Amino acid sequence: MDSVFREAENEIAGVLRQFEGRPQAAYLRLLLLALEREQIVSVAFRQSVISERLRRMSIPGEVRRLIEHAIVWVWKDEEMHAVYARGALMQLGRGTVKLRAMMEQTAGAVGGWASGVLHHSTWRSAPVARSLANLFTFAGKLGGRVPHEVGKLLRYGPFRDFCQLNAELERASALCWDVLLKAAAEAPDARPETLIEFRRVFEDEERHRLVFDAIAESLTDNDELESRESVETLTKKIGAVGNCFLPRHLRLTEGAERPIGAGGRVWSFQGEKEEAAPHALRRLLSECDLVERIHARSAELSKPLGQMQVTVKGCFMLGYHRADLSPIVAPPLVEELARFFRDLGIGRVILAEARYVYDRFYDKRGVIDVARYFGFESPLYELADLTTDTRPHAYVRGLGAATSVGRAWAEADFRVSFGKLRSHPVVQASLSLGNLEGVGGRTDDFIFADRVADPATPLMALLDEYPPHYVLLDGYDAAPDGLAGMMGCRRPRAPQRFYAGADPFAVDCVAARHLGVNDPEDSALLRAASHWFGGWPQDVQVVGTDEPVKGWRGPQANDFRALLSLMAMPVYVWGSGRGSLFVPAMDTAAFPEKKPAGFFTRNARCMVRGLLGLPSLGQR
Repeated sequence: MDSVFREAENEIAGVLRQFEGRPQAAYLRLLLLALEREQIVSVAFRQSVISERLRRMSIPGEVRRLIEHAIVWVWKDEEMHAVYARGALMQLGRGTVKLRAMMEQTAGAVGGWASGVLHHSTWRSAPVARSLANLFTFAGKLGGRVPHEVGKLLRYGPFRDFCQLNAELERASALCWDVLLKAAAEAPDARPETLIEFRRVFEDEERHRLVFDAIAESLTDNDELESRESVETLTKKIGAVGNCFLPRHLRLTEGAERPIGAGGRVWSFQGEKEEAAPHALRRLLSECDLVERIHARSAELSKPLGQMQVTVKGCFMLGYHRADLSPIVAPPLVEELARFFRDLGIGRVILAEARYVYDRFYDKRGVIDVARYFGFESPLYELADLTTDTRPHAYVRGLGAATSVGRAWAEADFRVSFGKLRSHPVVQASLSLGNLEGVGGRTDDFIFADRVADPATPLMALLDEYPPHYVLLDGYDAAPDGLAGMMGCRRPRAPQRFYAGADPFAVDCVAARHLGVNDPEDSALLRAASHWFGGWPQDVQVVGTDEPVKGWRGPQANDFRALLSLMAMPVYVWGSGRGSLFVPAMDTAAFPEKKPAGFFTRNARCMVRGLLGLPSLGQR
């Protein structure tokens, strides 16, 4: 299949000849070409397609799971590449370039779907889909969008042929990004981050080629495992390319230092009737293994408790008005947690938070300002702004992820996330993992069309390198449910429940199930964590109540909410005015508008609040 690479090589050489002496035009054309190809494979490699094809093959179950995970991680890489390439084009700022980027991405998505159908479906199993796929492919050939050599190989055949073809395509893609890297390096205004990211994509494509080569070598033309191959030999080959391509239980360097997905005990604590929240929290802290974990960390660092810094990632920057405290973890609970640490002998406790998009539209929305407004003032802890007080950091994984990390979080000896039980229209529930968004970069930098990474990428990169040592979830007095509980709630629940554990992924899976998310695959954030960390948490033991939260109204509680939930992300990305229309009824006496909202904005905000079920509060 070397002809596939040669054809791509000639195409790239043709672009360079066509735009000789016009480096910016050549750069743009190559980036558009890269976007289309990344989008093709990000659709063609999707898990549902690969999983179904592997299910029909006569290979051992452990081998099937190993191959599926490896290709799924390639798929997630390619999704990151496609988002990055589109964002890089969008950031060029010209309207025609943005339009061309969207057209290339659309063409790539159609091509990826057709490729997946032709490679993995037979006429008997999918006659309509194959007819459409052949029609799209024929049109692509006529329009010069489907390379001749690739077009000849778009057919159902042995899975090893599919892997061999994709090994050559990854080789061709690596060449394209290598040429882009050289072009960017010669540009006088090239950002150092761009060169690093282009190099990372190039290296990703090289790793993908090695993964496909390893899988192809292990299979026969009859979709069976080669006689000389086994789970052990294939694991060794794929693991040599990168640990991330292996399921968690086969990774070589997993342990206590990487707790995400480790499972273990999750405390689901139900308070007594009429019991005050701080008292119930204190009882939970005494019963769970937090003290044990702190002492273990102290021993690991050879550092006495009095010299340790504990950083608590709080949850109050989505707060907007004292009349609705549902989006925040209330000050008495934070103070009780700080008192608990002080009683243990911890020398320094920091309450840290990260800014949210609201500060784009309202003044006095810094962490210290918002903390004081809600009453987060105590001699037991200090306050820190994770958005303004950062230190540079180059994340090992996660293309387009942030280039810094909040200093108070990175430098802590023991990191705790104290989040809130909240509904969310996109990820179903914003829990422990969601509470850490913003620690490794502003969340709104990774939401809109010109983003260079999906929202989950900087979060997963952070969790990979700066995971919390413990997490707590507050669902006691005012837990916001509904379509968009993380923004506020007219009638919040009072489940009188706290959650705790060392693995935030396991804690979130348990809490989400109690909120009606019976299949964690239904949560985009939990699904991203399973891809990133090699599978779902195993051997999770629930300590305490294991019952659903009574009366919880999730974002898909009825058909109308489910429809709005489905539309939430695209509407927010493309139609929210970069978030300006999706703001609650802010206390403008404390947080004045930076720029008076016009007639359209005011009325659109009122309509959105009505649809999302947010309180209509007036100015204090």
